Amino acid sequence: MAISITVITTASRSRRFLQTDPANVEQILDSLKRSGQIFSGKPLIIGSAGQTEIFSPQAIACVEIEASRDLSVLVPSSLNLTLTALTPEELAQPFAGGIEGEHVKARIDFFFKGGHVLRTSAEGTRKAALAERLMNLTSLFERPAISYRLPQGGIGLMNPHAMTRFVITPGVADLPRDAWLADLV
Repeated sequence: MAISITVITTASRSRRFLQTDPANVEQILDSLKRSGQIFSGKPLIIGSAGQTEIFSPQAIACVEIEASRDLSVLVPSSLNLTLTALTPEELAQPFAGGIEGEHVKARIDFFFKGGHVLRTSAEGTRKAALAERLMNLTSLFERPAISYRLPQGGIGLMNPHAMTRFVITPGVADLPRDAWLADLV
């Protein structure tokens, strides 16, 4: 199995790498089990005989690993939602989401320093306790990493410390008491 690795920086630049050697693929995939630490201070180093690139973790917006098998089992997730990057075709379609019983479906657009935007669909189970729902909303920037699925297969990791904001559509009904209520103009 081959994997493709894309590193998207906060300068909105993408660098793409390919690995086809099975032993090296497994070593990279095994490191995903520690993906919560990918943006925690150590540089990300991707090397070959031809060149070695070293990325500052503060300057990484996202890391995406395309693969033919499901990699989501390798990445820890503390969210009650499954995030999936949207394709251009999906973005062109009208979005219909909301809460139906315990099920929630939303669109979340993540904005990063430097201008990179990741548009996702989010589906999952609505937390029963208001405190848990508010914690999911307010603690997103404090997480070490946020995982998402790639539509073509594979996973991505977002660096919450490189985010400037995120937009949830439709709007969230349960807002913190100190939230400012206003409409976008």
